[in-house]
Amino acid sequence: MNTGRESGAARRARPSFLGGSRATTSCAGFAPVSLRALLAGPLLLLTLAVGARASLPVPTDTTDLRDIRPTAAATLKAPEYLLFDVIWGGWGFNWITAGQATLDYLPTSNPKVARIRSVATGNAFFQSFYPVRDTVVSFVNQKGMYPLAFHKIINEGKYHDRQTLTYDQAAGRVRTRDTTLAVEPFTHDILSAFYYIRTQTLTPGKSFELSAVSGKKTYKLKVICHREETVTVPAGTFKTWVIEPVLKDDGLFKAKGQLWIWVTRDARRMPVKMQSKIPVGSIKAALVKIGPRE
Repeated sequence: MNTGRESGAARRARPSFLGGSRATTSCAGFAPVSLRALLAGPLLLLTLAVGARASLPVPTDTTDLRDIRPTAAATLKAPEYLLFDVIWGGWGFNWITAGQATLDYLPTSNPKVARIRSVATGNAFFQSFYPVRDTVVSFVNQKGMYPLAFHKIINEGKYHDRQTLTYDQAAGRVRTRDTTLAVEPFTHDILSAFYYIRTQTLTPGKSFELSAVSGKKTYKLKVICHREETVTVPAGTFKTWVIEPVLKDDGLFKAKGQLWIWVTRDARRMPVKMQSKIPVGSIKAALVKIGPRE
């Protein structure tokens, strides 16, 4: 559903997934900026977006596959609320706070299912000439940390769209708006992939792989744990592992530069910092607050 008018060039500028830029926007005294890349770029894995208060149905999970694919999901406790500053720098500018972002891990009316919600909003300056109001939600099985349903509701300037993926993990199928994909067991969406990574053992020099779906395409994602590092962000000083998600083929992380994520070196593996290069500079996210939501 696209209710706005766009030129062919603008449509071609849109990526097939949240890596790379959409159309650029400019205003007096300010260089053109890829707003989508600027606000969402450092959190490609997290798909941070402005959260409309959409009412989404909680899926029914009738098959518990935990015994087939055990995780350390018990380390993730709902509710969890994380608040980040999203910061941009490039073209000789100092770092500029572009907005804020949140990640929520929430219980639902189904005790077997949790809801992961990503939310980001630009500051008043960016919203004044390119309003962004998106919602991205993943419903996951809490024990196995595999997705059941994924929703992406996009409102960016005059562009509007809605995407839904429905997962049948037992049958190895993912249904989109107009097709059904055959997938490997425990294939992820972008939000569930990150939370699954948080349940895994991380060791410098080691890596592991998972499968995920973007739109109508599946891809392999390799997650590398590079090193241990102590970092300081507004929320405090943390001992962390530095991890990097890398595509084995086209998909989520096909971008101009790398994406690094710093997660705490404890059972929670909580993200405290993210940084990525984009075509218009670099962007990073720094943890400001650890719940509860105000």
